[in-house]
Amino acid sequence: MKRAADFRGIARGCLSGHWASAVGTTLLAGLLGANITMTGSGVSTVTNIYNSVSDEDGGVVTISQNIPTVFLMTLAAILLVSVFVLMVVAVVQFIIGSFVSLGLATYNLNLIDGKEARVGQIFCHTSIMGKAIWLRLRMSIFTFLWSLLLVIPGIIKSYSYSMAGFIMSENPEMSAKEAMEVSMRMMKGNKWRLFCLQLSFIGWGILCVFTVGIGYLWLNPYMNAATAAFYDEISRNEAVGEGY
Repeated sequence: MKRAADFRGIARGCLSGHWASAVGTTLLAGLLGANITMTGSGVSTVTNIYNSVSDEDGGVVTISQNIPTVFLMTLAAILLVSVFVLMVVAVVQFIIGSFVSLGLATYNLNLIDGKEARVGQIFCHTSIMGKAIWLRLRMSIFTFLWSLLLVIPGIIKSYSYSMAGFIMSENPEMSAKEAMEVSMRMMKGNKWRLFCLQLSFIGWGILCVFTVGIGYLWLNPYMNAATAAFYDEISRNEAVGEGY
């Protein structure tokens, strides 16, 4: 049974000579809202904006009345428009990122299998756009519902569903429900292994912080390739697509 170091080694070997393509493909897919495990909504938007300041008692005081009303109205309008634009971007990235995530999985699986991996492959699943969107939405809903029981069950379930994107990318005829069910079956006994694999990149993640985030251009393709190698191994023991 392979360990985290083995998957990282496979990823490095497959990325050798393909770093430029992997970096460009991963960056484009990320900008479009894709995530190889289909987690997240494509954009993390912070809308906690206040027109107030805290007083000494920790309470809230209103903005000084010396500020012109026209200025305050203009500022409020700008903030509302900004929030609306961010929300639209988040929705668009969620939609586009859903099928691009499947394409990103295909790209990385081709990379791991020694097949031709091209940037255009991230758009190879546009024909099942609706199914991809429903898969991502369904995963998000189920993870959220499990999180209501406390945070830990939600995290565990997110690992259970984490291979659903890979599964649908290889079996586009599957429904979202079927892909999630196969992923749960496939991840039994493997959730801790995936957690350890992701945790093994923490050192590189810390180093990337000191590069003002530039290092993530190389770290993200590295992690994606390692995750694809992980899926490639555990899927060999699962008759994906049979029985449905």
